[in-house]
Amino acid sequence: MSTVTATGAAEPRSVGPLPLTADQLLRSQESTLARLVATGTIADSRSGLVISSNIGMLGALVASLSGKTLLAAGAGLWLVAALTAAACAASIAMAAVAAFPRPGRQSDSLVFFGSIAEMPLDTYFDRLRTVPQMDLARDLADQCHRVAELAALKFRWVRRAMVTMIAAAVPWLVCLQWVGHLRLPG
Repeated sequence: MSTVTATGAAEPRSVGPLPLTADQLLRSQESTLARLVATGTIADSRSGLVISSNIGMLGALVASLSGKTLLAAGAGLWLVAALTAAACAASIAMAAVAAFPRPGRQSDSLVFFGSIAEMPLDTYFDRLRTVPQMDLARDLADQCHRVAELAALKFRWVRRAMVTMIAAAVPWLVCLQWVGHLRLPG
């Protein structure tokens, strides 16, 4: 459908299936890259929460298990405490994997911070002034793809860390109940 303007020319009323212009493509890729980087920071904040929560659980476990309690405890408490400690340590390790990205080498990129930092300032500026739009669009697309891979990897490991932390809470609560530091009704 189209409308007719005062000059008699037909003007489309809706966006058609036209390809993006080079400027539109660059803007789209830049906003996509910014959104993907922001998504990665969400995973990083969750990693921090998982690590601090697990450290808190381990600290409470150690504080509740005095030497006297452990000496008098049977094998059951030792087993549950070891299971809790192992699950917390595994969760911390998973969150650490998520927290440290592996960006790889992106040589000659005008977008990736590593390759920009390796270039002298004048070289970087000269390349920016002379790069064809489609080459920059390709570079942006490569960076978007790599950052998306990293964000997906981060979220996968954070999810595993969170599930493991929740699973560690069960034996942790059992330990606290066992040594009398947790009073459950009933």
